[in-house]
Amino acid sequence: MENKTGKYFKYAVGEIVLVVIGILIALSINNWNETRKQKETTNSIYVIVKEDLINDISEIDLILKYHNEVRKPSFETVLNTKLTKEDWLKNPQYISVIEGWKDFSINQRGFELLKNQSNLIANTKQNLASEINLFYNQHLVEIDVAIEELMRENVDINKNLKKYDWFSSFLLNKEMEGVIDYISNNPIAKNEIALYYVLFDVYAQELRNFRENANKLILKINKQLRNN
Repeated sequence: MENKTGKYFKYAVGEIVLVVIGILIALSINNWNETRKQKETTNSIYVIVKEDLINDISEIDLILKYHNEVRKPSFETVLNTKLTKEDWLKNPQYISVIEGWKDFSINQRGFELLKNQSNLIANTKQNLASEINLFYNQHLVEIDVAIEELMRENVDINKNLKKYDWFSSFLLNKEMEGVIDYISNNPIAKNEIALYYVLFDVYAQELRNFRENANKLILKINKQLRNN
């Protein structure tokens, strides 16, 4: 009886050990699967962030190209040169000194997905996720502020233009004579345009900053995707 009891006890202990080992193996496989799924999710988000940044950079390139080739030279010529009516008529781009601007809206598909993965941003080991979060939080604010300043000054310019009889003709029929005289001979107009120019430069610089940091971020995302 004692021998049989000992055998049963050893058998029961062996069964328990096998069950525990099976549970540990199952947990290990489950954890591995969860880690793999999380990595796949994270990588897919990084890919979307990268696509967003590439599209943003392409749009910024177009905005800055127009700013550097048309807008900036027009501002500098109008502010620093005594232009005749003929100069204005030969160079219709000069009137851009009182016109609006090309808005830039940051693509945020990947960033919104990343924010839903709060554990990635909170985890100090996930440096890339934290960097992406910081990048968007910084540039969203800086670009929005620059656009708001441009908008405020453009509203002020148009508020002054609306006081003149020729404004409707300029707005509807593009008749230039009244607005040319206003810009050329009114010191207030020159002051407004000078401020507008400064604000445009600030806006352009914010776009350049975004582009530079976005390119750095793309390199880091590429490295992360290769390592994963």
